[in-house]
Amino acid sequence: MLGISHLLISGTATSLLLGTASPTIIFTGAIAGLLPDIDISTSPAGQVFPWVSRYLEKRMPHRSCTHSLLASLGIAIASYSMALFNPSFINLVHAINIGYLFGWFADAFTRGGVQMFYPARVKCVCPGNRNLRLRTGSNAEYFVLIVLIATSLAVFNINNSGGMLTQFNRLIASSSGVENLYNESGATNLIKAQIKGVRGGDRSKVEGDFLVIQTHGAGFIVQSGKGEIYKAGTDAGSQIITERITADVGKAAITNIESVSLEEEQLAEVLTPFNRVGAMVFVSGQLSVDDAESIKLSQDPYQFPCIKVSGESVNLEAAPLARVMEKLGEQFATGNLQIRIINASQTITTLNKKLGFSLTRNL
Repeated sequence: MLGISHLLISGTATSLLLGTASPTIIFTGAIAGLLPDIDISTSPAGQVFPWVSRYLEKRMPHRSCTHSLLASLGIAIASYSMALFNPSFINLVHAINIGYLFGWFADAFTRGGVQMFYPARVKCVCPGNRNLRLRTGSNAEYFVLIVLIATSLAVFNINNSGGMLTQFNRLIASSSGVENLYNESGATNLIKAQIKGVRGGDRSKVEGDFLVIQTHGAGFIVQSGKGEIYKAGTDAGSQIITERITADVGKAAITNIESVSLEEEQLAEVLTPFNRVGAMVFVSGQLSVDDAESIKLSQDPYQFPCIKVSGESVNLEAAPLARVMEKLGEQFATGNLQIRIINASQTITTLNKKLGFSLTRNL
């Protein structure tokens, strides 16, 4: 089998089994797929390590020891033992073992087969009909090569977009798929949801892209391109009743959550340090304030009620920092808050433009 065939088979298998689109890991697995052919001096591996190749070539037939379960076991023991001293390389070790295994197993489909159970001399070949097996450099192998290239590109694209499970959930538009994606990547990336549904109040159609801020019950708190906050879900209290929801991983953005306790302190003084350039900040928690009657809220009934006032108590849920400062900044408060800070390397205005916000009817 041609060297490029081994590269594609092992690289694709590595990407698929590890669910990764990392060029380094895929490249490592692909190169490992060439190593079994070190037992012959004309192979790429044999030319890179000629002293090893000459030693093996004189003592054993091609596709025997290095193309066996015994060789894979030896590689696994050696590589995973080294990984014990540096666990950060574990994915590279996985790639080496996957690439090596698929590298020699692919030769089982050639006319010569492989001695899979070495030192036993029996050869493993597939399929049983010799005329249906691949011959190195034949037209059949080049046809397989084209299929491998297409498969490799498809697998890389799938993994680059979140993996097989994410793609399946996107296909069926599952909210659990969006939640899984948010749980996996929400701490390090922006999560953009594509939502199709109706507005909870008047059942007008909604269709557009929203930034996922956090999960909320069976739904999500999301922000539109105009900075408006909604709950999107299927449960009661959702401003957007979702009929279909999918999501994509956006640009890198680190999300941190900080806790703040207040004891008769002015809210503006406590929250001002969190007003950071290039960050989106959302406030949640419960406070007791001294002058609740002076709080004037003009809550849009079609948006999520981020700020609720009941007596002297104020409940905050994913409330944008600017709105909290505007409505409550002068209040002296006691209570506990959680500050969700999404640090992106661009301003909120630029982010909102890139969300591609569009609705059938403006919310």
